[in-house]
Amino acid sequence: SLPEGGELFTWGQNGHGQLGIGSQTAFITQPQLVERLKGISLAQIAAGGAHSAAVSLSGAVYSWGKNDFGQLGLGDREDRRCPSYVDALEHWKTVFISCGTDHTAVLSKEGLVCTFGAGGAGQLGHNSTRNELVPRVVAELWGARVSQVACGSQHTLVYVPSLDKVYSFGSGEAGQLGNKRRLIPLPINSPANARKSCQGNDHCGCVQSVFISSREITFIYFAQNSHLNGIATLKDGDVDAWISDSSCWRSVKKNIRAIFLSEACINGSFLEKRDKHFKTSKEVSGVDMSEVQRFYEKISNKPKVFERV
Repeated sequence: SLPEGGELFTWGQNGHGQLGIGSQTAFITQPQLVERLKGISLAQIAAGGAHSAAVSLSGAVYSWGKNDFGQLGLGDREDRRCPSYVDALEHWKTVFISCGTDHTAVLSKEGLVCTFGAGGAGQLGHNSTRNELVPRVVAELWGARVSQVACGSQHTLVYVPSLDKVYSFGSGEAGQLGNKRRLIPLPINSPANARKSCQGNDHCGCVQSVFISSREITFIYFAQNSHLNGIATLKDGDVDAWISDSSCWRSVKKNIRAIFLSEACINGSFLEKRDKHFKTSKEVSGVDMSEVQRFYEKISNKPKVFERV
């Protein structure tokens, strides 16, 4: 669970450390705070068969849990009980991540797709059945500018808006891909692939695989693109609204509390603009300190707001 406050809570099965709380207690019934990610501005979380992953607003990727096929992207097969930073995806500008049973796929801001983990069914899309211990670009999708990616149990789906087509690769034993197995991305024969092409990035195709009992069903639908919606952060116009004499003070207080309630929300509010924050790493914070200074200078003209912040 990722509330607007930005702190990640997990619970449930934990035999491989997939809850990220530092232990491998078999089952946790109450929500537990993932301490390792406290203060990090998270945009999205994903859960696989027994592994988990998260993406920050600055595109940093963290993974933990089961890793016998390399599905954590850390270059080995050792399980992790706590979130680990995926160095191989540094500066990749990750905007979305999806987890299958034993594989993972990530999407970059430029529309590139990387996959890693189990490849026995072709679900990595590399024209092979090898497992990959580190993220590898799906070469067949190079230049396609993918806008959506979704992992099923042993298959992967991607959507290319410029072609208005959904591509799939991996196992299709239950008919979810239209055939038995695909080692490279190929278009699905579906009504969605016959739609009129999307215009721009405002709306695009979304793909999702859902398990129902022993079957796996693929849904294709069209909705608003919501990459990196994430947690509560300072939006353009918020400060002007706060210092305006016409603002409702109750609403202002509520907004301030939501944003300044946690370190994660504060950090996310002052990330560098124009993609510069994607250079964030273990050495570079990605926070624009000059923007922080301008913010405090602006609200200092409104003592009530300044004191509340």
